[in-house]
Amino acid sequence: MKEELKKTALELYKPPFRFSHGFIWDADNRMVADRPAGDAALRIRGWGYIQYKPNPEQLQDAMGELIAQAMTEMWGRADD
Repeated sequence: MKEELKKTALELYKPPFRFSHGFIWDADNRMVADRPAGDAALRIRGWGYIQYKPNPEQLQDAMGELIAQAMTEMWGRADD
């Protein structure tokens, strides 16, 4: 992932994040992802917010990559 795109993606949302009723929200109550009924994986959200940024499709994909990276890094520490 390009460093500039990664930086922009990380600036989209503000921690701490919370999971509630199938949705992941940031500290400013922006929806980051959801898990719709019947789907096995998260769906990256925020298109209403992201679409006005430069390169919105790539930015949304970058968010998905960052979430997958965070899950991978956290998975090994789940017992901590």
